[in-house]
Amino acid sequence: MKNAASASKEILRGLMILTAAMATGVFLFMVVAVVMNQINGPPGLQWKEYQVQLSWIVAVVCIICFLMARWNFSKGIQAAKNSINPLNEKLNRYRTSLIQYLAVCEAPALLSIVIFILTGYFVFLVFAAVMLGFMLAVVPLRRRVVTALELNWEEQKELD
Repeated sequence: MKNAASASKEILRGLMILTAAMATGVFLFMVVAVVMNQINGPPGLQWKEYQVQLSWIVAVVCIICFLMARWNFSKGIQAAKNSINPLNEKLNRYRTSLIQYLAVCEAPALLSIVIFILTGYFVFLVFAAVMLGFMLAVVPLRRRVVTALELNWEEQKELD
């Protein structure tokens, strides 16, 4: 019991570190992009004439990726919640779903930042910030995991 409890805590702590690392990476890339653009200006001036079209394309990509990530995440949580496996297995399924969610949300954020670097158009940073917000909305706090997986009191005790 003690070994399973410590493994569950480690899984949860690892998920928090992973989420923080991915979100921090996006944030730091945003900061570097802004500084780079303010100092040197956008390197891709030929892209400036396509700002409106690129804005719509990035907006659609962000929406599609978020919806796909949310759908997959919900499906994965539902599978973990309904399984009769021990807590570690439920957390492993949760981890898989969370990693997929974060990766699918991170991709359009990075795309938005790259296009910002090329155009210097700050709307793309708004798209990246929104996707970053979606990533931070699922930070695996203990209470969120307990609620999402509908853990019983024994399983909740293992996470303490």
